[in-house]
Amino acid sequence: MPLSNRPVAIDIGSQSVKVAQVQQGRGGVRSIRCAQERLPENFRWDAPDGVSVLAAAVRSAMAKAGIRARAAVMSLPRRHVTARIASFPPADKAQLRRVVEYDLADHLPFPVEQVVMDLQSLGTSREEPGLVDVLVVAAQRELIQRYLDVAKAAGLKLAALTIDSLALHDLTTRLGSGPPGLTVAVSIGHRSATINISQGGRLWLTRSAPLGGQQLTAAIQEDLGITAEEAEEKKISEGIASGPDGVPGPRVQTWLDNLCGELTRSALSFGQAAVSRILLFGAGAHVPGLAEAIAREMGVSPQTPTLADLFSRARLLTDPAEVDACLPVIGQALRGVGQSEWTISLLPPELMQARRVRRLRALGAAGGAAVAAALIVCYLFSARAITRLESERAELSALSEQTAELQAIATDLMNTRDRLREQAAVMIEALQQRHAALEIIRTLSEQGSPKVRILSLSMGRDQPLVIRGTAPDPATVADLQVVLAASPLLEDVKVENAARALDRPGRWAGPRSSRRVEPTAKGYVSFVIKAKLVNKSKPRTGTTTLARAGGGR
Repeated sequence: MPLSNRPVAIDIGSQSVKVAQVQQGRGGVRSIRCAQERLPENFRWDAPDGVSVLAAAVRSAMAKAGIRARAAVMSLPRRHVTARIASFPPADKAQLRRVVEYDLADHLPFPVEQVVMDLQSLGTSREEPGLVDVLVVAAQRELIQRYLDVAKAAGLKLAALTIDSLALHDLTTRLGSGPPGLTVAVSIGHRSATINISQGGRLWLTRSAPLGGQQLTAAIQEDLGITAEEAEEKKISEGIASGPDGVPGPRVQTWLDNLCGELTRSALSFGQAAVSRILLFGAGAHVPGLAEAIAREMGVSPQTPTLADLFSRARLLTDPAEVDACLPVIGQALRGVGQSEWTISLLPPELMQARRVRRLRALGAAGGAAVAAALIVCYLFSARAITRLESERAELSALSEQTAELQAIATDLMNTRDRLREQAAVMIEALQQRHAALEIIRTLSEQGSPKVRILSLSMGRDQPLVIRGTAPDPATVADLQVVLAASPLLEDVKVENAARALDRPGRWAGPRSSRRVEPTAKGYVSFVIKAKLVNKSKPRTGTTTLARAGGGR
């Protein structure tokens, strides 16, 4: 995501404006930018130029950090917000909001009409299992409008308006649930301290106490009788042990006792569970000797998380000296990249509705333009498609004509092929008959009796072989029949007529054992032999190979 598309987190304090922006990567937060800009001495919101001064400070801090953004996530100080966790029957957010609005009126110091409220379910209530715990947050519209004015003057769109205690809880959860017991997270600001009580990663209590760095400076000033500037320097250099002999003065001790008392009361309000972890955030967390003094009072050594503890893989792209003071606003920047569990935002409903209407109008206008563009594109594509289809139709018509011509040629070729096949079949059959005739003649010449005289040999298509001739006697005719029957080219060889040519005609059929006609000196026996040619497609079995015989014609 481009840097300009990620919201910048902005925290407006009483002394400075802090900004932060985080970049998300595959392994979590990849880089961090942060900076702060000091506000003029004795700055006041209600001054005529208050909004413009704040807007200039925001732009200056963003330029110092190298942040480019068009949207912002701002946070309200916990001391300016009414926040409470209460139990309600399970319901959807719309129904729950109506129930909460009735209940909220009893906990606000001003009319409900003058506030903006939001809520978020935290899960099943521990004390009342049939109910759900809900965090309810409310702030005055007048205060919210100031933040909207600052964002507008800085050229930013306010994407969300949250509270600093929610960012503090996000930082706490990044450190893990910790040892069994309660976790007390404290962010010590200039005018107040924000206190969160959580357990197992769930927020159970959030409150504010007027015990900030300003009150500690005033306590040092009263104890030592010095100016405010000198007391501020003493706080930075010596911290809690700024009194004589390196021990806290009475006023400083009172401030410390009040802070520890607030931490203890906050934990006791949750029950008798022991405090197992104390986390210190903010610039006030680094006051020398503060962690040791809290450890003596509470019996638990506080931790002061660093950037490396919270974002071990992130690169810091700005001045490291700004990090400790900017940790809370860095936690707030997690909201802009979807790394926060909180959805609460105190932007006025009418503003959100107006934004939705503008967004819908913009979407409608964009949709109309898109539809018009789509229609134009469709028209252009349709015209081109029609032209292309017309060209393809003409090509197909030409191809169809060529195909018809080729089909006619193919039909003629197929007819010619069939005719040639028939002619070839006739020629092959004629060749076969000629070959058969030649073979029969060769057989008669080689194996037949020289006394046999062949007068005619006829053979036609689908006609039997007919041999006419004369022989000296019927026995010679019978021998001729045997010779022809042994030929592999013939089958069903029969003698249909064998009679003397000059005597009274007589019939003879069958083998030599049949009736014989004795020859006379007056003439020869006339005979007719008929046979069938063997079908070459059905070879005969048991045929014999003709052996060359003696004799000839």
